[in-house]
Amino acid sequence: MKSRKQAILAQSRLMRAIYGQTEDLAFDTKGLAVYQRSLAANAKRALTVSFPTIHQLVGDDCFTLLASDFLFDNPLSGGDWGEWGDEFPEWLTDNYQLDDYPYLGDCAQLDWLTHQGERAADAATDPESLALLGQADAYKIKLRFSPGTALLASAYPIVDIWEAHQSTGQNDSESKQLLTKAAKSIAEQKPQAALVWRSEWKATVMDITPSDYLWLHSCLQGNSIGDALDAVKHTDFNFENWLPWALQGGLIRGIDLTTH
Repeated sequence: MKSRKQAILAQSRLMRAIYGQTEDLAFDTKGLAVYQRSLAANAKRALTVSFPTIHQLVGDDCFTLLASDFLFDNPLSGGDWGEWGDEFPEWLTDNYQLDDYPYLGDCAQLDWLTHQGERAADAATDPESLALLGQADAYKIKLRFSPGTALLASAYPIVDIWEAHQSTGQNDSESKQLLTKAAKSIAEQKPQAALVWRSEWKATVMDITPSDYLWLHSCLQGNSIGDALDAVKHTDFNFENWLPWALQGGLIRGIDLTTH
């Protein structure tokens, strides 16, 4: 009977062979191949769900190879495929074979933010807390955002690219227009900043202005409304116009008192 140490070593060797997609004469070749194919299929399926824009951008064959290589470099450490892939955007950026497509890393990061946003906990709006806007000092209150709210600034037109690869609800004409718009933005090297949040069950992605980005970045850092307004006082940001839109869109869930 194998000792516990021998069993652990054998299991570790088996996992290396499976994740490395290599042969190992210590194990049955056909059985090992079944495990390897299953793992590779699960990895590709998980990345396709988490990074649909990248899947469409590079095509299925290329994506299959990327998923296999990424799995080799970043084995699944937990049991949740939905949480696997955090390193994929940076991995794409560092992949010299993709140097002709420098925007892939940021596009992947936007995909990941939308994926995480849709997995975030639900949160109800707290309308009673809004009374603090008229009762408390602006430097003593802060905005409570919808769970999963995130920002991403890029040197590339990530929102245009993302929108061009969302097929749901689009006819051929709309898709063609969005693809043309994205191609034009890439050619013009148009930078964009994205706001991601989930108002209901599906994440929303929106291109925002530099002043909106500055405002939201300050707020999401946990700063008070007063401090965030100070950060944008020399811009065209208008809080009175922005707040009703943010509440109606489910971006803001309430107002909280600051802790300092």
